[in-house]
Amino acid sequence: MSKKLLGMVLASLFFVACSLSPEQAALVRSVELPDLVLTNATYVLDRGEDTPLTVVAGQIALYDQSHTGVVSDLTFSQKDAQGTLVLQGSADAATVDLQSYDAQLQGAVSVEKIDQNFLIEAEHLRWLHDSEMLVSEEQTEVTVTYEGNKRVRGIGLRADLATSIVTFEQVLEGVVLL
Repeated sequence: MSKKLLGMVLASLFFVACSLSPEQAALVRSVELPDLVLTNATYVLDRGEDTPLTVVAGQIALYDQSHTGVVSDLTFSQKDAQGTLVLQGSADAATVDLQSYDAQLQGAVSVEKIDQNFLIEAEHLRWLHDSEMLVSEEQTEVTVTYEGNKRVRGIGLRADLATSIVTFEQVLEGVVLL
């Protein structure tokens, strides 16, 4: 009888020691784990409306509940219907809305529109998919290099990749000659 009682006491101590406080349990339940994680992956985004965008990444984590993709160490490229490279870029990380395909690009972001001969570089850019627009945060400095050697640095970037029209709220360095 005493061994049985001792066993029950030890078991209850074990369960008490291993149980989480209500605060800890709520924190564990609030963490969303990815539904799918791809490592050293190539992902082709083809929505049927334009030529596909190819993304190569160190890691892609997809979250079904929040409709979010978190991508690290990425490069991307797009070719036209004839197979000619027209767009390429890279970033340290990106967070993508999997419904709208809008994205936040962070860390050493570069986007090059090869057929228009311009390069956009920043530490943080937002991609608005439906309007094909790259937008910088208010005080994020962005450098645009065009025609191979002309350079403009500014803040408040709005770059329409469909029309190749680039505007700044404020130019910090450089001049655009028409």
